[in-house]
Amino acid sequence: MITGILIIAAATVLLPVTVGALVSGPYERELGRSSPVFRWVSGQMILWAGFLLVSVPLILTQGKLWTLLFLYGVLSLCLVLAAVLVSVRRNRNRKLRRNPGGKGQSRDRTAAALWGCAAVLFLFQLVMACAMAYEEGDDAYYVAVSAVAESGGTMYYVLPYTGGVTELDLRHALAPMPMWVACLARVSGIPSSAVAHVILPVVLITMAHGTYYLLSRRLFPEGGRKAALFMLLIQVLVLFGGYSLYSAENFLLVRTAQGKAILASLVIPFLFLLFLTIAEQVQEEQKPAPAVWVSLAAALAAGCLCSTEGSGLVALLMGAAGICTVVCYRRWKLFIPMAGCLATPVCMSLLYFLLD
Repeated sequence: MITGILIIAAATVLLPVTVGALVSGPYERELGRSSPVFRWVSGQMILWAGFLLVSVPLILTQGKLWTLLFLYGVLSLCLVLAAVLVSVRRNRNRKLRRNPGGKGQSRDRTAAALWGCAAVLFLFQLVMACAMAYEEGDDAYYVAVSAVAESGGTMYYVLPYTGGVTELDLRHALAPMPMWVACLARVSGIPSSAVAHVILPVVLITMAHGTYYLLSRRLFPEGGRKAALFMLLIQVLVLFGGYSLYSAENFLLVRTAQGKAILASLVIPFLFLLFLTIAEQVQEEQKPAPAVWVSLAAALAAGCLCSTEGSGLVALLMGAAGICTVVCYRRWKLFIPMAGCLATPVCMSLLYFLLD
């Protein structure tokens, strides 16, 4: 059990942090220091994008889970090697600037108290998400289809409700987030139900709040009380967001490992962070670095992995944010990289309509 938990921790924490070095350069130069949180979230988006590109062709050709696991492992190894090379080259060429707002500032006790309250509420969420049992009807499909793939190796060709052979479930096959859960269960030896209900909530809730923290640093660069109050407000909204079964807060705490919950609670907030970053750089008459566009393309692809409807939703968000940025600042050349970022969502949407 402990060995399995360590394997999942390496796959969901250590691996994304390492891969995130591929695109963290511009963000860390702007911040003036290393940002493990940004590396973690952006690295996971890249890995999810790679998983989507590997898994969908295998599912459509009736491939097996272990084939997917092997190809995803090879892809992850290539990304790790590339990230190591990029990190070595970056460290040789430059040194990160010291953050002028870090040391030497007087301690703000009010801000420290707000951060402490936010941390307590965050830890409470983690404990309750892991310790409390809940009834979620969608798990009869999503967790079951992960368990079927883990044990039998078939992907979306066995009906999880009865165990009978069926035709390809196209609606879910083009958003194979449950197969990612099945891969984690396969390599760790922990059942898919335990991975989805106990282990992944800790990882994904932490990653979601890490994204909210990155947003707070973008909205309030000076940090202090404003950023702390923002994070405290986020904790309160999440804890008291169960006013509906379909709220994003309820999805985060109750349906954490489901793709639509990851889309609403993690991928879309990270997209807003990237949209805001690009808009600010354009406003300051700076050219967004290629790493920013890679992060954006990976996040859009991750949205396609989470949900079939997510392909159209993230494309719509990209289009709205792109048009507003281009029109407001009259930077018409931005349409070219934005169109490139939209390649995966558009292709996934067309694939769904062509095969349906």
